[in-house]
Amino acid sequence: MSVTPKATIVRLFLSIYRHHALILALALRDLQSRYAGTLGGVLWTFAHPLAVISVFYFVFAIGFRSQGPARTPFILWFVCGYVPWLFFNETLLAATDSITRHAHLIKKTVFPSEILPFVHLTSGLVLHAIFLLIVVGMLAFFNVPFLVDRFLVLYFLICSCVFLLGLGWMLSALQVFYRDISHALSIILNLWFWATPIVWSPDNIPAEYRGLLFYNPMYYIIEGYRGLLIFDTAVWPSAGQTAYFWSIATLTFVVGAYVFGRLKPEFVDVM
Repeated sequence: MSVTPKATIVRLFLSIYRHHALILALALRDLQSRYAGTLGGVLWTFAHPLAVISVFYFVFAIGFRSQGPARTPFILWFVCGYVPWLFFNETLLAATDSITRHAHLIKKTVFPSEILPFVHLTSGLVLHAIFLLIVVGMLAFFNVPFLVDRFLVLYFLICSCVFLLGLGWMLSALQVFYRDISHALSIILNLWFWATPIVWSPDNIPAEYRGLLFYNPMYYIIEGYRGLLIFDTAVWPSAGQTAYFWSIATLTFVVGAYVFGRLKPEFVDVM
């Protein structure tokens, strides 16, 4: 009897619920293992992002004297877009390698492999929360007025998590059979970064091409972060953008869960 996508998704969520303590323990171990044996420890997590932010600040804000929309300081506008992208980029790369990296667990024990992408999503959320605190400090430094609406940025964080989990399940399962996926993903994410208005403003491209951004799911998330964090009043995406994003995110989530559920029984034979 074939397994329906609905049954597969329910089974995956039940497994996540049953193993929530294991997920937290593995997420903590993942965070600890990143800095094991290093002198800098957790500071290395911030070294690369801060280096990237510094380079873009000096090139665009100092060199080209760029400003964000509505005369927003470039550094604030850039960081509010870069932080959600960093969460998406780092978490997706880690989730894609999660099954092959833990092959020893899957081959030798009865291990719930479906929780591994969720483990990296959990550890990514911890680091993302720290970066959001840095953003809050920047908002205070630039005297951005406090609004209760700014807490609704959690909605766009949920958007990221749903999209990430679907992609993570799908790519991590396919990575077991096609090891080229993680290498190709690094290239795709680099191209995706430059195709998304993180460094550049949508106003910089011709009006006839601007509508193409509508089809980029990360544009919805990044502009959502910016709209709620840096302007004097909250700016929300249009209803059409919201409907399109959730159509893509839901489809990705369902397909990712179904692909993982179908391929999971073959992991041990391939590894």
